[in-house]
Amino acid sequence: MTKAREPLTIMDGNPPTCDFSTKTKRGIYLSKSLAFVILIIFALALVATAFIVYNFAACPRTDQLANVTKYELTRCEQPKLLVIPLATDNNKSVIAVETTTFPIDTTTVDETPKVTDVRLPKYVKPDKYYLKLTPYIYEGNFTFDGEISIIVTVKNETKQITFHGVELTYHSIKLIKKEDGSEVKIVERTEDVPRQFQILILDEPLIAGKQYYLNITYTGILNDNLHGFYRSSYEEQKVKRWIAVTQFQATDARRAFPCWDEPALKARFIISIARPNNMTSVSNMNIVRRQKHDSLNNYTWDHYAESLPMSTYLVAFAVTDFGNMSDNNFSVWARKEALPSAAYALDIGPKILKFLEEYYKIEFPLPKIDMMALPDFKAGAMENWGLLTFREIAMLYDEGVSPTTAKARVASVVAHEIAHQWFGNLVTPAWWSDIWLNEGFASYVEYVAVDAVEKTWKLMEVFVLNEVQSVFKLDALTSSHQISVEVGNPEEIGAIFDKISYGKGSAILRMMNHFLTDSVFNAGITAYLNARKFGDAEQRDLWSALTAAAQGSGAFDGDVAVVMDSWTLQTGFPVLTITRDYDTGEIEFKQERFVLINNTFEDQKSPVWWIPVSYTTAAEKDFESTRPKLWLRGERSIVVKNISISRNDWLIANIQQTGFYRVNYDQHNWELLIKILNDPSRFQEIHPINRAQIIDDAMNLALSGRLDYRTALDITSYLTHERSYVPWKAGLVALGYIDTMLSKGAYYLEYKRHAVRLVAGAARALGWAGARAESVVRAQQRVELLAAACHLRHAACLQHAVRLFANWMLSANPGAYNEIHADIRSTVYCVGVQTGGAREWRFAWDRFTEASAPSERELLLSVLGCTRSPHLLYRYLELSLRNDSGIRKQDTVRVFSAVASSAIGEPIAFNFVRANWQRLKDYVGSVSTLNSILKVVTRRLNQVHEYEELQRFVNESCSELGRPVQQVLERTAANVQWMQRNYQTIVDWLLEADKSAPAVDDSW
Repeated sequence: MTKAREPLTIMDGNPPTCDFSTKTKRGIYLSKSLAFVILIIFALALVATAFIVYNFAACPRTDQLANVTKYELTRCEQPKLLVIPLATDNNKSVIAVETTTFPIDTTTVDETPKVTDVRLPKYVKPDKYYLKLTPYIYEGNFTFDGEISIIVTVKNETKQITFHGVELTYHSIKLIKKEDGSEVKIVERTEDVPRQFQILILDEPLIAGKQYYLNITYTGILNDNLHGFYRSSYEEQKVKRWIAVTQFQATDARRAFPCWDEPALKARFIISIARPNNMTSVSNMNIVRRQKHDSLNNYTWDHYAESLPMSTYLVAFAVTDFGNMSDNNFSVWARKEALPSAAYALDIGPKILKFLEEYYKIEFPLPKIDMMALPDFKAGAMENWGLLTFREIAMLYDEGVSPTTAKARVASVVAHEIAHQWFGNLVTPAWWSDIWLNEGFASYVEYVAVDAVEKTWKLMEVFVLNEVQSVFKLDALTSSHQISVEVGNPEEIGAIFDKISYGKGSAILRMMNHFLTDSVFNAGITAYLNARKFGDAEQRDLWSALTAAAQGSGAFDGDVAVVMDSWTLQTGFPVLTITRDYDTGEIEFKQERFVLINNTFEDQKSPVWWIPVSYTTAAEKDFESTRPKLWLRGERSIVVKNISISRNDWLIANIQQTGFYRVNYDQHNWELLIKILNDPSRFQEIHPINRAQIIDDAMNLALSGRLDYRTALDITSYLTHERSYVPWKAGLVALGYIDTMLSKGAYYLEYKRHAVRLVAGAARALGWAGARAESVVRAQQRVELLAAACHLRHAACLQHAVRLFANWMLSANPGAYNEIHADIRSTVYCVGVQTGGAREWRFAWDRFTEASAPSERELLLSVLGCTRSPHLLYRYLELSLRNDSGIRKQDTVRVFSAVASSAIGEPIAFNFVRANWQRLKDYVGSVSTLNSILKVVTRRLNQVHEYEELQRFVNESCSELGRPVQQVLERTAANVQWMQRNYQTIVDWLLEADKSAPAVDDSW
């Protein structure tokens, strides 16, 4: 029976009230002589304690040795033994295994140990794993028993075996010779904690070329940190249900079974899962046999077919009571109440699989695919071979409840994970340095696949917004990193699963596709996959295959590696400055690295790139030909004399922004572009992607000091007559930065008046009601323009939203009946909570706790941060760190982001993080989550004292977070520089524009 949830009692961040009472004091009274005797005894006790502390407390425990100096060890008794404790199994009998003791060598302990080499030794490799697991999925005993037999091949003679294992209690370890079944004696087992190694020292050398069985029995923990083999729960019909699932990427398979947990060390897996009779299990392969458990009456063994060679991080299994639906060899799994919402994933999944089989020209090699929607999942989704796992929001779509854009999200995420079945699973990067080969390619192909399957969406148009322009912001930091970057420990590996690996990786693949052509690019990809299938690869293997395909066709006569290494092995990206000599007709193309904090001088040692340059002119207006017309071949600048263009014609480079670089022009060319853009009858002569590019480039060039802000703002003024989504989205993002920076200043009102003049016409044209069978791109445009209009306090927008929210609150059964269209709920809910008080906030909170649809729950989590009441914002942050609140741990970042999204909430969120940092660390248990929280709560900081406070906090509390926290510091420094450099210029421009602008039209 599940215990009822306790009522919520929340601290609002204020200290508790102290009780200064006036009660009569009571106590014990001592004579002077007795007090003197006690004082002497106390003094002697202090001396004795000091002696004990010096001689014993200074001696480290075994698990502290890595942090003790040699000098300290000389006056302590050397520890000799590491004892492996006898494991006990809760609710079952004690497992009868012999306790083993091993000596510890402390002679190599350094004063300041630093792990630099985390790679496993190469003298032994695994060939096949036989894995049997029994999870105990009930409260009070979240553990699992494991038995594993690993066939290993010895590559070089050795007396040592090293493998990975974390948070596992070992019961028995045996090494058996495969040829005769004799046992090799294990002298000792030691644990290298920093590198998560288990090291076996053997009595005799292993012979090169021979195979051995490594047999281990052990117990592990079904943790609640969303990694490894972990537990999750959900409620249906007010009954709490538990499940056990896995998430191993990048380095967490070692938490579920002893293994060689590196991507290149592929092996075959034969997996058996014992599960309760009332539950089901799923794994990478198909079930071949079921068997009654020999010792647990209510358990059944599910035995799975032998897998193809695969990396440990792609192994997956789940034990659930979910329902499922199937289409031949394709199945979807979800909570039984949520299963109907998986219908769209089941519809589009097989279509994408079929398209990608044709795209790669390689059949999917496994007998089945399962896709599973999980209530708790740290990542968005995971491409485990044959068993794809998702957050519910990324796989479930409810017609009429989920917004139209959620359908595109499901399609994209499903396509991304299926794309991995070839790029990542069939061929795997040899090491995490090249994880971009996985993520960049899947991020690109998801657009290609969805565009092919859902043709009316025209999703390729938004690629530039989501992948190119979005990643520019991160890659403009000096603390960014190369696409292909050396990484070692698990924290470093986790940190590169970012926009550089995903967004920049996909952007440079798209760039390469355009300069090689589709046919050459696809032929090279197929050749690469066929050459490296069931094995591992490095990026040079991909370059080699593409070069061969290109040179064979005559499409590109160079070495792809020379071109692409300049993009993958260097940090950052270039800005291409095009300067025209209007008298001679000569045009100079000059490159330099684009950095956010611009020091106004060019470092001659700064990187240079091979840049494909496409362009068109006012006379040509050719926005379809994206092949490069010229190259900067690692040159800092070139001068071109053969471009025919008249003095008063504009030139636009980087057609459809296929190249991963920004473009700057001389002032006259900018003025020519401003002129045509501000002509309502002619601006559409420029392709919408290039209109978006011009806005994004100009505003970011101004942001970094390379272009006068007056010019950039003059360009955005044309948005009053723009109606296409892609340019509008670029404009909203660019103006959004100014909004954020000015939101705490005296002239924010002038900014809002200017911005609402730009937005009002486009928002009015779209209206509140969507058309039947509307495209996802148009639906997304409505969502974002209405949100912008209400954010800017457009009177008609606010009135309509408040009315819709009030009517919903007044309905008899608001949990079951909601007439607000799903596409506009985000705006309506936020306005309702923002303009209301505690009653409206509580209403939204109640809807969150009652909602079952993932899209509705996610939406309500975001809008609860819209309130302007500080005590409610503190309350919300407090709730996010409570296991009994209903907010899942995976959603903690969303709560902090929602609170910090306003000028009122940002300092509250930042102060809360600082005051509760250790509590946050203990609760989320993830470095990547901490980095994400720190990023969202600091994005509005733009004053010198705020930067200094942030720097002090980082130095004192979280400097160990690595590169991501340095990026937070650099971004804040850039905000400070921006305010010092641009604030007055923008204020002057806004004041001048406000004088001549018409009054804001508040009608709808």
